[in-house]
Amino acid sequence: MTFASAPARLLAVVGACAAIVTISGCSGAEPATESLDFSFSYPSTENSPYEALAQSYMKAHPDITVTLNPVPSESYDTVLTTQLQAGNASDVILAVPGSGSPIALLSLADAELLAPVDGTSADLVPDMSSELFVTDDKTWGVPTDISVTGTIFNSSAGVDYPQDTSGMIDTCTSLSAESKSLFALAGSIPINTGLAAISIAASRVYADNPDWDAQRSAGEVSFASTPGWHDSLQLIIDMQAAGCFQPGAEGSGFDSIVTGLPQGTALGAFIPGGAAADLSKGMGDQKLVVEQFPAPDKGKPFIFVSSDYAFAVSKASTHQAGAQAFLDWFAEPENAQAYAEAAGTLPITGLDGVDLSDSAYAPVADLIDTSQYVSFPVTVWTNQNVFLTLGTGVQGLLTGQQTVDGLLTELDTVWDEQ
Repeated sequence: MTFASAPARLLAVVGACAAIVTISGCSGAEPATESLDFSFSYPSTENSPYEALAQSYMKAHPDITVTLNPVPSESYDTVLTTQLQAGNASDVILAVPGSGSPIALLSLADAELLAPVDGTSADLVPDMSSELFVTDDKTWGVPTDISVTGTIFNSSAGVDYPQDTSGMIDTCTSLSAESKSLFALAGSIPINTGLAAISIAASRVYADNPDWDAQRSAGEVSFASTPGWHDSLQLIIDMQAAGCFQPGAEGSGFDSIVTGLPQGTALGAFIPGGAAADLSKGMGDQKLVVEQFPAPDKGKPFIFVSSDYAFAVSKASTHQAGAQAFLDWFAEPENAQAYAEAAGTLPITGLDGVDLSDSAYAPVADLIDTSQYVSFPVTVWTNQNVFLTLGTGVQGLLTGQQTVDGLLTELDTVWDEQ
């Protein structure tokens, strides 16, 4: 998502408030400080799941004050890295696993900007994902939850979600004639355009070759030599021509999503699945659900399921013991699960036994049950500039200043610079 860097987190509001009651009585290791600062990326400054988490912790530990420092999603990467380098970042920060973004754990750890975490919180890191969190036997962050990345869609709009490319183009054409779009796209924000491209590539690249990222790292494949990547980027141009995005999408920001879906001018968006819970709260009886991006005609649907966000501790923090205690408290199963409910995501403690049939994830439940997914690619890409190049390149496709072949070549060049 971002992940983002990580994609923007548009998460549950009402659920977050409910979570305060749910987990406020939980106990944890007593922190060794009376105050903590917490920075995170979020488009709203209040009623976020992070606010719920902080309020719950303070209720369980009355002598502790947690100060929230939300940063606008579009500037979070720059602000956070600047603060970390200056030594004045918050004690606890929101980051992403791996090394594929400017705020990725391993990149920040290599720059000696993070303090390692241990104890109960370190145990949250799944063995299969340890390479994204651990180097030299040190754990650099705590996974927050499990994210599902595809698209979100208003299932109450009276329009059937298209299952393949042909159906999608037909739907876009019909909606455009009614001054509506199938997707709202923040075309001026590279993290959203990059997320759109990766979501499209799920069924065009990763469904047929789940190991594509590893093969790219080994030099066995490339962006330019992979037909699925060419098809994914060309489809963005075709979608724009068919009216799949709102008019002027190339210059739009996140407001096109935040206002477009509730107002009904757009039916879907390229943002993490947790956003379905958040935006649904302001849409009355309408319901947003998580969907796979329409597969190629006669192709296989595919999504991304992984832990895309992490809590970490600034190396310059003077409250490291307190920050560690906060993370250990979060690692308690009831707290981690309540956070996931507040965020509209899935608990980091695992998917076994989680009933998705009546949730926003019902449309992709079968894909999850049958493991038709891989981890979000950016978390395993080893060069943080690749995702940025993809996002800005898609902007260029929308404005006509970039070509598909030119962008594919540029992605390979940037990847090989790592």
